[in-house]
Amino acid sequence: MPLKILLVNAIDKRKAVQTVYPPLGLAYISSYLKKHMPHIQVKIIDGDVQRVLRDFSPDVVGVSSVSQNFSIALQVGKLCNEAGIPAFVGGVHISMLPECLTEAFEFGVVGEGEETVFETLRLFSEERRFPLPELEKIRGLVLKTDGIRLTGPRPLITELDSIPFPERDLLNIPCGQTTYLFSSRGCPYNCSFCASTRFWRKVRFFSAEYVVNELETVIHRYRPRAVAFYDDLFIADMKRFEEIIELMQKRGIHKKVKVSFSCRANLVNEKLVRLLKQIDVYFISLGLESGCEKTLNRLSKGITPEQNRQAVKLLTEAGILVNATFIIGTPGETEEEIFETLQFIKRSRLTTFDAYILTPFPGTPMWTIAEKMGLVSKEMDWRRLAVEVDNHLEDKVILSEISRDRLLELHRLFQKERTRRKIRFALKYGIKNPLWIMGNIVRRMTG
Repeated sequence: MPLKILLVNAIDKRKAVQTVYPPLGLAYISSYLKKHMPHIQVKIIDGDVQRVLRDFSPDVVGVSSVSQNFSIALQVGKLCNEAGIPAFVGGVHISMLPECLTEAFEFGVVGEGEETVFETLRLFSEERRFPLPELEKIRGLVLKTDGIRLTGPRPLITELDSIPFPERDLLNIPCGQTTYLFSSRGCPYNCSFCASTRFWRKVRFFSAEYVVNELETVIHRYRPRAVAFYDDLFIADMKRFEEIIELMQKRGIHKKVKVSFSCRANLVNEKLVRLLKQIDVYFISLGLESGCEKTLNRLSKGITPEQNRQAVKLLTEAGILVNATFIIGTPGETEEEIFETLQFIKRSRLTTFDAYILTPFPGTPMWTIAEKMGLVSKEMDWRRLAVEVDNHLEDKVILSEISRDRLLELHRLFQKERTRRKIRFALKYGIKNPLWIMGNIVRRMTG
């Protein structure tokens, strides 16, 4: 009988922001496995684990988790143990903190997963178990023996084009809506709050041909209104970006779908704007983070408030919708500096924005600061690293010297401005429900 693998995306489905983006990382794992193990059966889920364990009856379960959901991953591991099914864990959390591996899992996959997962499952298909001496020969694993043991770093995949397109058919992606793609892995910058750079270790790219071929496949299969690139920095290689534009135009793709992606303010210039207009880029997200130079320096952004201002100006004057993200609560940041960011937003022509309170993710310099402050540990309640800001902050890890209550008050000012801006945008474009989330606004604009 073919090997049956269940891949679980450990998320909190009560939080809408966690359900928006399909787990393409797991879909890449599935497509890579099927390339090398054609008869394998794979199922990807993000909930209802107990029922699926019973009905699908997998041979092995793999769980992917970010830090704030690691408690959910542990619950999945426990369910697998109770059902007598071996399970392993991967994703950014176990990669940044491999010492968090528990008896709930046979092993952890550290870093890029395709080759490592394939080698472990090939071993299982031969042995019908995971013998420790053989696991120790596979690089990219964390094992729990007499302690925590790493088997050594896995070399990164140098030719990303060797990975088949992610198996989206396992993700229940609806037709006619925004669809997501990766065109690269990693980011060339080192912002002090971001774990992605540390996870991927270096920047690598799918070729322009691969990207445009995947675009064509997605358009044919799902007829999306828009395609959003998941990349940390889609235009990190401008030569490749221009090649993608040329291929899109040659094949007429720019007439079939609208495009959006994330960018950095220091890379926005008149040449880039002209290129964006050639392929109908309608929406850009900028990680501006602050309107205060001191805070930007604390975050190691490598940009200035003036560059932020100019980027928004250039894009909006070109008729491109602009969303931005901002962070408050950086260690050392004062109330006056936070108000400087709020005033930056009010004076800007941003379409909309999101404001977050800084979260110290494992593996980042901010995590190291939090450790020195005694605010985090490797046995903490991982829900305290939630990105979302609720109406209280009693549990969230806060690095700011500003009191929790006052920080929440300040965050509400940002939310008030965000709502005002969305209402203004909705009225301008005749949207009946002005409190729609940005995703719905974008869908209306691209319909």
